[in-house]
Amino acid sequence: MASAKIENPGSLATVAALLRASTRLMREQWLPAGELAARRLTRLRQLLVRAAETPYYGAVIRDAGISDPSTIGMDDLARLPLLDRQILARHGLEAFLTVAPAGLVSVFTSGSTGTPGRFLRSRLEEAEYSARWWRVYAAYGCHMLDAQINLATPNKAVRAGPIALLRRMGILPRIERLASNAPPAEILKRVQAVNPPILTGYAGAIEALAEHVRATDARIHPPRAVFCTAMEVTDQCLELAEQAFRAPAVDVYVTNEFGVIAWSCPVRRDLLHLNDDAFVLEVLDPDGRPVRPGERGELVVTCLGVASMPLIRYRMGDIAAHVPERCECGRGLGLMTRVQGRTAHVIRRPNGALITTPLITTIFNRAGAYGWVRRFQVREQADRSLCFLVDARRQPSGVERDALTQEVQSAVGQDFRAAIEIVDEIPLAPNGKMQFLVPLARTPHEAALV
Repeated sequence: MASAKIENPGSLATVAALLRASTRLMREQWLPAGELAARRLTRLRQLLVRAAETPYYGAVIRDAGISDPSTIGMDDLARLPLLDRQILARHGLEAFLTVAPAGLVSVFTSGSTGTPGRFLRSRLEEAEYSARWWRVYAAYGCHMLDAQINLATPNKAVRAGPIALLRRMGILPRIERLASNAPPAEILKRVQAVNPPILTGYAGAIEALAEHVRATDARIHPPRAVFCTAMEVTDQCLELAEQAFRAPAVDVYVTNEFGVIAWSCPVRRDLLHLNDDAFVLEVLDPDGRPVRPGERGELVVTCLGVASMPLIRYRMGDIAAHVPERCECGRGLGLMTRVQGRTAHVIRRPNGALITTPLITTIFNRAGAYGWVRRFQVREQADRSLCFLVDARRQPSGVERDALTQEVQSAVGQDFRAAIEIVDEIPLAPNGKMQFLVPLARTPHEAALV
């Protein structure tokens, strides 16, 4: 291989930062929980000291009565207000920056619940972002030199981080990016041609490909693992992927703002390991108060590794729960459930209880409907009814349809009228993701109560 010249002096520093971060993260995950907690507190204090230099955080830290951020306790974090995209837009990004914006990497969210957001971080911080991905890959026996196919948003810009640099230089193999809404037959041809050890993508695209592999009895070389991202990852998706690809299927909770927040434990596959050496994760009720351990609520994240544009107590809009247990795999990292939906994508019962994707998948499982149901979407109607759209593999028998109808009515019948409608196709959202639940549009005040 011909040697490549690194023209930008900063590039070598970012690659070195990637290697250091990867080494630290591989080692740090095995530390005892108490030692990780101490490191987390130190990193939080360092972050708040930097954040206090900005116009926005300087004001809110003073208003919270925190005179010296370097001495706070973890409980003091709750004295600061929650952050969301509307606050960022109102104040402008400059109010959150601790450094000049020139040279920072721009990161955009997909806008699945509204207007896409823009965030900034340095190339060195981008190295930490990449290193957390490699922590996940390594847990499943993957290596940096493994080829990879990624099924996601088409034409997504590649950020200027160290991994992208190494791929451009030819030191690491390039990722082949395919559109998540491409026909599964086309995707299968590329997978068969490349035989990638790493297959990643939006969970809906992975599930559709797995369906096609099983339906056509296609021959495929098993990857080391299949990593499902970007939406609620259902039991059905993981089971289909493991059957089709004969490889572990991994739920990765990853966002553009923060990178990998949590990922399936190789030992306890039903739970996710939280990268809580890099984040403080709070689980809050609709009034912003902490829920009880094990109770689901909205996830609020403080990122400890990005100081260029600190994001402190940032509302994710995702629903999950902390799991107050230690894992038998030996990692000191905390545990959480899989993400159960988004606050903007749940249906609310009259008493305030939430209907989330796991409830609906449980209904389909109890009815034994996945033998004929390929995909579903539940739409809330203005007349207090729910329309269950079903993309069917085949026409169900009368008995099969009645079984699903009875399970649906049993689960939601006291609060909603429900109807099942078989359709030819359920389109993906513009960002290439599948939205399982479509509630009625709410006012901002109503949405905040969910």
